[in-house]
Formats: sequence, C-alpha cells, structure tokens
Amino acid sequence: APHCSSICWCVAMLEMTNLSVNGRLAPLNWHCAAPGLIALIGPNGSGKSTLLAALANLIPAHGQVRLQQHSLLELEMLDAARLRAMLPQRSQTQISIACHEVIRLGSSMLAVNEAQLSPVLMQLVTRLELMPLLARDFCHLSGGEQQRVLLAKTLLQVWPSLNPRGRLLLLDEPLAGLDWHHQLQLLQTLRELVALGVLVIFSVHDFNLALAHADGLLCLQEGLLVAQGPVSVLDAALLARVFQIRTERLSHEDRSFFIPTGLIPSA
Repeated sequence: APHCSSICWCVAMLEMTNLSVNGRLAPLNWHCAAPGLIALIGPNGSGKSTLLAALANLIPAHGQVRLQQHSLLELEMLDAARLRAMLPQRSQTQISIACHEVIRLGSSMLAVNEAQLSPVLMQLVTRLELMPLLARDFCHLSGGEQQRVLLAKTLLQVWPSLNPRGRLLLLDEPLAGLDWHHQLQLLQTLRELVALGVLVIFSVHDFNLALAHADGLLCLQEGLLVAQGPVSVLDAALLARVFQIRTERLSHEDRSFFIPTGLIPSA
C-alpha cells in the first residue's frame, strides 16, 4: 500500500502543496509515495469533484501539484493529458457516435498508430465486457453502459503499454450507475493498473467498497481535508462526525463493513 502523509519524507509520486480553489477547497497538503488505489470520500458538496478537477488542472487552482518531476498546474493541456487522465461525472450532453469511436478518443492525444492502439483497445473492451456495444450508438445506451464506455476511453489514455508516461488516473464517482458485477470488474481492472505503476484516485460514496478495495483514504468536509491515511482511518467516529450517521461495524472473514443504523441530528 502507498505511504500517504501530509509530510513528505521521500520523493513523492504525487505531492500536493497548499492546493486550493477559491471558495471551494481550503489549502490541502498531501503526498503519496507509490502507486495505489486511493478512495476519496465526503458528503455531497464537500469538494471531491473540485479536488479531482484541480488535480487535473481543469479549473483554476492555487498551490502546487507535482506528479513525479512534473508540475501539473504549469503544463500545457496536451502535455498534462499524456501524464494523467480524468473521468468527470457524466454530463447530459450526448452526441450520436458509435461506441468504438468514443473509446478511441482516449488515444487522441497520444502519438500512436493503429498497430499499437488495437491490441490495447481490445484488451480494455474485453476486460469491461464492451464487445456487444462497440457498433452501437452511444446515445442509445443505458446510463451504466455509457459509464463503462467512458471508463474504457479514460483508461486507454493512461494504459501503460500504450502510454508509458501515464502515471495518474482521476475518476469522479466511476462506480455510479454500475451493477455489482461491473463495479467489481472495474475495481479489479483498477488494481491491475496500480500494479502497472499508475496512481488511481477515485471518489466513492460506498464506504464498504472503499474498505474492501482501496489502499488509502482521503476524506473531505466543507472543502477541508479532515482525514487521510490507510483505510483503517475510516471508523464509526469519522462517519458520525462527517456524515452525521450512526453505524455498526461488522466483521466477516477478516473483512469489516459498516451498516447504517440512524441519523445524528445536525448541531
């Protein structure tokens, strides 16, 4: 698991120094020393989407973000796109386009030819079970099917065998709209990507999925980073303080999960 801390004792893979967005995200300091799967949690409106967009340099932000030796906030968009990829929450804007063309857009900023692209594209299509969808119109898919197509497009951008420079994947609620089968399938694919050297940060509302699959945790509340570290920092006290819910923690075969038992009235 990656070592994550607000104090950098070593050369970090990703380091945020006083990263902030006016009125939305307080200055944030955090670093991760190695590839890992990092769950970003927090109530609605806590700043999760803002943080991911700031890391991707898609919105104006202050401070510094260093990905290995690169300062992401100072790079031109094309150069940044070769180092990191981001999947935002799905918009309602839809264009009539075949799904295989949507996926291929993930390689549009990479200098690759068809011989390099095809095997990686088919690898991801197979992993995410998208073969029956390739010729279909993206507009005619269900929400979950569209999400899987967009995930394949985003993964293609940083898949190491196609883009060895890709080191950071940012996903804003990637599990939204997916059934359990496809949630677990995606998480398994993300674990493979981590093993290949990519740092993945994904926002998620399901605490139990974070506990079961993530290496580390970031928790935001009203634009503040209120908890960070291994997933063990997620406990009933944190859930009560940040989410105003009572929970019961259960264990089964060395795994823990939370059951919500009630609300805590706001002060």
